[in-house]
Amino acid sequence: MSYIFSAGAIRPNRLNSVKDKSYHREYAKFCLSSMSNYSYRKYINKCLINWSFFKGQDGQWIFEEDVESFFLDESGDIRNRLKWNKNVIKPMVQQYIGNAIRLSYDAKANCISDFVINKRENELLRLKAYQKVSDLFPFFKDIIQNNTNVQDTEAETEQFFYNTFVEDYEKDINNLIEFVATEVNMDELKVQITRNLALCGLGIYKGFESGDNYVAEAVNPLFYFWDMSAKKPDLSDSEHMGEWYYMDAPSIFERFQDLTREEREAIENYGVQNSHNIHKVVNGIYTQSAGKVPVYEVYWKDVEKRDYGWVMDEYGYPYYTAINHADSPYKDKDLIEPVTEKHKEEMGGKKKHTIYVDILRYCILIPQEEVSTSTGDIILEYGIAPYQEKSLYDPSNVKFPYKCYTWVYDRGEILTPLDDVIDPQRFLNRTLSVVESQLSNMRGTGTVISKSAVDDRDGEAEINRNINSSKPIFVDTDRVGSVQNAIGTYGSNIGGGTLQLFQIIQTVQQSIQDVTGVNEAMTGTQGGGDVLVGVVEAQIQRGSLVQEPFYWALTSILKQAYEHIATVGKMVYFDNPRKLSMMLGDKGFQTINLTKDTLLQDHRIFIKRAETAEQGINNGNSLLFTLLQAQLIDQTMFANLFNRSSPELIASSLRQFHKDKTQADFMANKKMAENDGQAREQMNQQQTDIEDQQNQAKQEQMAMQNTMHEQELQKIALKEDAKLQREQLKINSNQ
Repeated sequence: MSYIFSAGAIRPNRLNSVKDKSYHREYAKFCLSSMSNYSYRKYINKCLINWSFFKGQDGQWIFEEDVESFFLDESGDIRNRLKWNKNVIKPMVQQYIGNAIRLSYDAKANCISDFVINKRENELLRLKAYQKVSDLFPFFKDIIQNNTNVQDTEAETEQFFYNTFVEDYEKDINNLIEFVATEVNMDELKVQITRNLALCGLGIYKGFESGDNYVAEAVNPLFYFWDMSAKKPDLSDSEHMGEWYYMDAPSIFERFQDLTREEREAIENYGVQNSHNIHKVVNGIYTQSAGKVPVYEVYWKDVEKRDYGWVMDEYGYPYYTAINHADSPYKDKDLIEPVTEKHKEEMGGKKKHTIYVDILRYCILIPQEEVSTSTGDIILEYGIAPYQEKSLYDPSNVKFPYKCYTWVYDRGEILTPLDDVIDPQRFLNRTLSVVESQLSNMRGTGTVISKSAVDDRDGEAEINRNINSSKPIFVDTDRVGSVQNAIGTYGSNIGGGTLQLFQIIQTVQQSIQDVTGVNEAMTGTQGGGDVLVGVVEAQIQRGSLVQEPFYWALTSILKQAYEHIATVGKMVYFDNPRKLSMMLGDKGFQTINLTKDTLLQDHRIFIKRAETAEQGINNGNSLLFTLLQAQLIDQTMFANLFNRSSPELIASSLRQFHKDKTQADFMANKKMAENDGQAREQMNQQQTDIEDQQNQAKQEQMAMQNTMHEQELQKIALKEDAKLQREQLKINSNQ
């Protein structure tokens, strides 16, 4: 295998170099020199061997000792053997892929920053401000209550808000993830990543922007290179990584518009002159490149100086961030004193300082070793990588667009699930070839009769007819001594040695199953009806445990992929508001649009293996019947969710149902309280009226009593007056 890039390339100085086009060319060529590393070449050879054995047929007879020494004898003559194979590798890889297809993954984004709490409090403060306006200006109260959730009092407004507040940001991010995952066909990518992980021990997902859209692809490890000094199984601590791929000339001209005429001519001529060339790096992987040009895309971690300092963010929290930079809204005027003594000591008593931070640079080029021009390499695109994945809690840590995970990784060496299967597969093929050769050399059986024992009267023809007719034959034993000496049999049937070879084949297959964990019970190819169910289940469980690291690696790749969609995908579609509005709706678009700040890039993806959509709906239907019988949902909700919802969606709808119920209960209690107040007021009024009537009756009774008393007094006075008058008359008459 021939490699075109020299291992003696010198890395450019990242501190003193001017980060221009020449710098990006030199650094990219330095990264490409890692493809000449012995460990990398060994890994590529292993991937090619695994792929060849996966294909089967002649692909499993590629080693010289399996061909020359096995099919030729010592003199160089051809032995009577065929290239026969029983491919046990393909069912193993297909079993991995089949399980990946059947496995459903549920990815949910949860915000981990303080933004959700701050947004809730800010929303509450806004409602309280409306509350004060309605209290100060009663003639605006009805208008404010009709357009907001403001209640009659501040306490009622706060209680109503906490009962009904729902954070829409996470819901919109999850909707975005689901839409983009469908747009990039994540199920198909999962199949490709699984195949690469099984054959090469490395799965790679790449997400990037193209035409204002987020696109993704599964990168073939054969066309991928990385920093061999990386230690982590996800290769995230690599200093550089990249890939190479074939592009036709029109696609290159359309995507990269800044090419010179000479460069376009060189690319076009390469396609004409090298339409049947085999690439120098992976010999034989593209036997027909059809005139396409190999393009190399390289990413590496670089450094640059930036001013960092402490500021007060929009929510009133101290925040250590970049100052006076295009990616930061903060300037010198926003600086504050460091918040702790430790931070003051680190800052040297200043409000800001200059530090080196790592950034991600890239270069897309066609090396001069492939297409030569007067200026050397053709640089298609270079600079700081756009739409970089960011994290608030680790702002200086950059992440590559390649999301990787390995089956087993240690110090630059990647192991694959097929490593321990190649040699047993070769032994199995050679054994089958020997068995086939022996079976081909078999002959039929027949009878041997001594000519001396043949009776001259019958002759050989008569004896032959009697044998074919199963009739008795007569031989002269006097000449040969006995029947055993006169008659015998000949033939070359299957011998005991050939039958033992079949037992060896079964033993080899069993050893392969023990090593890989892919046994007959898992693939459904176990023969015989007398196998106990417990034995089959034990074999499946044992095989599942052996395969668990494989699916852990697949889950890790998908987790990184969904995190990349949630961060980079959101930034890509933020610059494409029309597409974002189509995906999330106008309300969701406003939610994302209003939260462009970096705080909203702080969330984590939690991914878990889930049931299939059909199983989820069936389980959801059973759950709905249970909830309906327990009267936890009503008939309307049951009808809306039946045969269309999973248990998780039902749980979310149930929580929303109870929130609405709580809100309705709150309004009902409030109305009841108002009605109770009116009833009490009415009863108090009635009681007052009764008391007034009673007081009035008492007053009237007292007035009547006073009148009667006065009348009695008047009668007494009249009687006394009449008596005095009679007395006076008597006195006058006597006088």
